Amino acid sequence: KGVIVIHKGKIVGERYYNNSSEIEIYNIWSATKSYISTLIGQAIDQGFIDSPNTTLNNLLPTYSQPYLNSIQLKNILSMTSGYFDSFGYPAWIFATTQQLVWMPYTFPGPFMYNNSACHLNSHILYYNTNMTPKEFANINLFPYLGIDNPYWEDGYNDINDGSASLKLTLREMVKLGQLYIQDGFSGNNQIISSEWINEATTTHAQTGWGDGYGYLWWLPGDGYLAIGYGGQLIAVIPELELVIGIHSQDNSSSTYLEELQVLIYNNIAPLFSN
Repeated sequence: KGVIVIHKGKIVGERYYNNSSEIEIYNIWSATKSYISTLIGQAIDQGFIDSPNTTLNNLLPTYSQPYLNSIQLKNILSMTSGYFDSFGYPAWIFATTQQLVWMPYTFPGPFMYNNSACHLNSHILYYNTNMTPKEFANINLFPYLGIDNPYWEDGYNDINDGSASLKLTLREMVKLGQLYIQDGFSGNNQIISSEWINEATTTHAQTGWGDGYGYLWWLPGDGYLAIGYGGQLIAVIPELELVIGIHSQDNSSSTYLEELQVLIYNNIAPLFSN
């Protein structure tokens, strides 16, 4: 429904299809995860959370769950928590903290994509900042990206969905990628540290694809990528100073995401390689 290309901070290409336009607001689905990663990074930068190495028993009510002593925040950020995904969409946002921490589990380490466990990042923000993710973002992130109080689905204790359901325009969605290319600066304000950007976009789990997975960013081997269900993408290629965003109808085709990635990395990016 839309493609936008930003080179050196300027829109150099933008086109909309299928009755879409630059003002269409849509669910960015799992691209929300990269926003959550950024909010966690800001909470660490600001001292609300010690580090990604902090175990979850220090970040959440434990409800006598001993497994929280074995999981670090970085496991929740890199899909290596060992939890089994126990709630479908949108049920995980209505699950209590107790229900989430008591999901079935094995052991931390192997990559296992898990929306329910990822939503624990929102609970971690809630318990350590005393704000919902949206409240925290409305102070620390959204105003610096020119995003004005967006709709973001919430559930238990008004905690916003940590895995999906943030609704933005295409121009708004890709601003997160531009923030990362600018080393976390919005104007003269560095709102996320370059240390977090580097950490979040470094491999923390092997997935069998590209360079693996960072902290809620995919690593295709050329920069980093946020992927939302149906074809919502933010591709960031720092060495080319390039951010590419794609907005799609929710397309469940097994090959559609591959086609979009070919479009990005084989057709668009090479135009800027010189």
